[in-house]
Amino acid sequence: MTLLERLEAAKTELTNVRTAVEAGEKSADDLQNAIMAVKNVQAQIDAADEAEALMKGLETPKAEKADKEVEEKAMPRTLGENFVEAIKAQTIGKKFDLNIPAFKAATDTQTSPAGAVDFATTFDKTVVEAARVPLVVRDLFGAENISGSTLVYLVEGAMQGAPAVTTEGAEKPQIHFADPTPKTVSLAKVACHIKESDEYIHDYPFLASAINGRLLYELGLVEQNKLVTDLLATSGIQTGTYAANATASDIADAILQAAMDVQNSSGFAADAILINPADWYALRIAKDDEKRYYGGGYFGAQNVPNLWGINVCVSPAVSAGTIVVGAYKTCASVVQNGGVSVEAVNTNEDDFVKNLMTIRAEERLALAVRRPAGFKKLTKAS
Repeated sequence: MTLLERLEAAKTELTNVRTAVEAGEKSADDLQNAIMAVKNVQAQIDAADEAEALMKGLETPKAEKADKEVEEKAMPRTLGENFVEAIKAQTIGKKFDLNIPAFKAATDTQTSPAGAVDFATTFDKTVVEAARVPLVVRDLFGAENISGSTLVYLVEGAMQGAPAVTTEGAEKPQIHFADPTPKTVSLAKVACHIKESDEYIHDYPFLASAINGRLLYELGLVEQNKLVTDLLATSGIQTGTYAANATASDIADAILQAAMDVQNSSGFAADAILINPADWYALRIAKDDEKRYYGGGYFGAQNVPNLWGINVCVSPAVSAGTIVVGAYKTCASVVQNGGVSVEAVNTNEDDFVKNLMTIRAEERLALAVRRPAGFKKLTKAS
């Protein structure tokens, strides 16, 4: 007999006992026993249902986990892969217009290598890239996002008067801050485009690597140079010089003094030194009178370049003979509207009839130097 059949039998018995109790043929204890019999069978059914649900629950997460792993494996993890996934969803030869939010910069078209390839020849499609400049300057600054195209921020006015120690009953000094000064920065657009043929587009891994490597690098290089140019053009940053014939020790002393000037004027400690590779090289190979390296020999090279305990950022974005010491994170930030976006269309000009696609990448950003006194530019005297 199944549990359901036993439950029905127990319910029938409960009904009969209840009738007998009402007729005086059975006692209340008999009725209570019949009720307990129904409850016991129902409890067994509930336990069986719970066990079945539990077993199903144990199986479901495994399936979901497998599906999730497949899904995650297939998900694009870079801008280039994301772009390629969108391209795959389109049918080449039909009109399309893609906007993918967050290489060769001429007007010619990039195509697959011409000519037949012998099957006995191994063809390496990896492009031997030109030298790459490390894109390290942007990481020095803070980061902000805005929804518009212009940012206005307020710079605190000068304090008039000063607190003082006073005696009881004496007049207390008054202080006053002048009206804050509004400063405005507008986002600038960094962009470029490239034309690709259908044959080239179908090579999805190659296309993704081109976007992730060359396209984003070229944007980042222009961005890096712009940030340094904007910083050095900011009114109010401190300036200083060091002698044309200054020794490495003299330059190191000037850098330390600049760091102290930054802290004294802005209230924030310098957190980075931006220096050209040639100037950093001159400092690293400097030796004392005993021919010992000031910064340690070549077997003790620094993993993280630093000077006076301050991180050193070595980049050609700043010209030789110019060193910028500053409290980068706290005194300036890169303001951006969204991230890098990649757009593609095959209806631009005569792209559709030539089986071409135009790919454009761009970003909008600006540098907001909220505390110019937090930076000091040292220049080698001419």
